[in-house]
This record gives sequence, structure tokens and C-alpha cells, in this order.
Amino acid sequence: MKNYCTMNFLSLITLSLLMSGQMYAQPAPPQGKVWEVVPSLSDEFDVWNDSKWWKPLWNYGEPVMMLAQNSGVTNGNLWIKATLDNSSNRWFETSRVMSFTQISYPMYTECKMRTAHISAYNTFWMNNGDINNRDEIDMCENNSKPSIPSRQADWPFLMQSQYFITVATNDDRAKGNFDNRNLSPQNPLRGVKWNEDYHTIGVWWKDKNNMQFYLDGEPAGSVVTNRDFTRSLNIIWDLWTIDAPWSGGVAVKSDLSDDQINTMYVDWVHTYSLEDANLSVTDINAPKSVVYPNPVTDIVHVNLINQIVDDAVVRIYDNLGQLVKTEKLQGQDNQISINELSTGMYVARIFNGDLVDSKSIIKR
Repeated sequence: MKNYCTMNFLSLITLSLLMSGQMYAQPAPPQGKVWEVVPSLSDEFDVWNDSKWWKPLWNYGEPVMMLAQNSGVTNGNLWIKATLDNSSNRWFETSRVMSFTQISYPMYTECKMRTAHISAYNTFWMNNGDINNRDEIDMCENNSKPSIPSRQADWPFLMQSQYFITVATNDDRAKGNFDNRNLSPQNPLRGVKWNEDYHTIGVWWKDKNNMQFYLDGEPAGSVVTNRDFTRSLNIIWDLWTIDAPWSGGVAVKSDLSDDQINTMYVDWVHTYSLEDANLSVTDINAPKSVVYPNPVTDIVHVNLINQIVDDAVVRIYDNLGQLVKTEKLQGQDNQISINELSTGMYVARIFNGDLVDSKSIIKR
């Protein structure tokens, strides 16, 4: 799992990943700005954190029934599961998870998600309000197994993204959908169905009118609103179905009894606010560590230039942005074995108190 961190060294990370032929990074901050993590809206989902998340159980239309027990955190994933109650008109049992914290622009959020393989919307979205009056950003609604035949060729690859600014039932709305078969040729998730692997979904909510969506490290669709966004929004995930052509069709009941396909998973969520650069980050180009040799075959040395603190660590990410190794740093000079890692390009993120450094590593 990938741990969240500040994005002050984004340019280095982006360059390193581009050198390896892959790009999995958040957007670079504008001049004079820095991305700052929002802890209350970021989670690795190692445990359920009831100070960050809760389960609002209002229902969509039939056949949906929201239940608290149909979502949780297990094995490093947030999950939402669809089950069957054949005795009820609300036979599609499911759940919803929402943040306590609200956020407004300028901000960036992303999550790594794998969808259930049933005819239902697997969603990652933000909202404040109700059906009649609301601000809403849908980063992703995906139905990887639509029951309507005409949707089955394209929807397993489609990230459906949109916004709503609704005033007295009148919608200002536009879509920014993106087919993952249009990712760059070198992207390993190009053309991978949403239920077959985790995809990283993001949105840069730039201002009151502009949003840029991201998929697997690349810009995807974008939208420009007519009305202005005026509300701070909560982050939400849910899984739901409806018997309507625009949804891809209602779920097949037998699919809900198959635990291999009836659950959506979220590996992590990372959220950042865009802040003015200040004195704590004006010297971000000063060296804070030295990593050698590079390229490396087995042992990499991490030498800390600044005084070490008790909780200093190095986290190593592969070119998909996945955390592959974490080591506690014990002194100024540390020897880290990466013998178990495959050959390729990696990024080492070195955390020493308030100081964060990034180094690219080539493993031979």
C-alpha cells in the first residue's frame, strides 16, 4: 500500500517515473504553491477510523437497501459489498462510506479502487446537499458488468465523471467521461477492465468552475461549470443499482451471492489542499539526504545530512506508485537491502521529522 505524503518534491517523482516509461503522479502545484496533505481525508485503510469516516444509510430507489454491515475495512482495504435479500423489494443490500470532513477548492483527491463485477455503479464522489439543491462532483461511476447488452462493449473500461450544481431542482451538469483504452500506450493499465485491477482515480478541483479528472496518473476528462460551486463537499464511496438504461441496467440477483465479484475495494485515499509556499518549504531544493550507489544491485545507502529524529523512515515506491518497502532509519548512514525488488526504476521517499526528500533509484 502507498502511504500519503506532501507533494513538495512532485517534480522529481514525476521525472523519475517518466524516465521509467510510466507516469503515476498528482498534478504539479502552480508557481508559489505547495500541496499539503489533508490527514482527515487521507487513509491507508489499515483499520477502520471512525474519526474520519461514517456510514450514512439513506437509500436510493428500489431495489437498494443500505446497511452498515455491508461495508468495512479488512486486509488493508475499505470494502463495500452487495448481498441479496430475496424476501424484499429492496433486495440489493449494500452500503455507503462518507467523510466527516468537508473540503473546497483548490484541492486534489485520489483513491486506488477496484470495482465489483456486477451491474451496479461503483462510485467515488463528493457531495453536499440533496437531490433538489446540491453541489456534486462524481470522480468515478463505473459499471463493469452492465446487464444491458448495448453497454457491455464499452462500459467495463469507462470512467464516468461529471458534476451537478442543482438549485431548486434545476441542474447545471456536464460530463467528463474517459475510456481507459485511451490511456497512453506505455501505461500498464490501459485497456484493463475496472474489476480486473486497481485503478487510481483523481480530481483536481481547481476553482469555482474548473475540474480536471485523472486516471492512473494521466489527465482524463475535464469539465467547466456554468454556475459557481459554493459549497464544501464530503468524500463518498457507495455501490448501488437501478433498473434504468442510463445506469447500465439493474444487477443480476445471482451475482450478489458470488463473493468473488460482489465487492468493491479501495486500497487508499489521499487528499491535498493547495496552499501558499511558506518559510518551511522555501528551501525545498536543499539536499536533505544522499542515496548511493545508483544504480544499485543489492544494498543502497541512505545518508541523512540533517540530524535524525526518532521516527525517521524511508519508503520505496515502484513505478506504479505502490509502496514496496519501508525501513526505519537508525542513524546518519543506513544500509537498506533491496535485493528482493525486481529490476527497474523506484522512488525513495525519506521522512526525517518535518523534512521530506525524494530520490530516484535504478535497481539492476
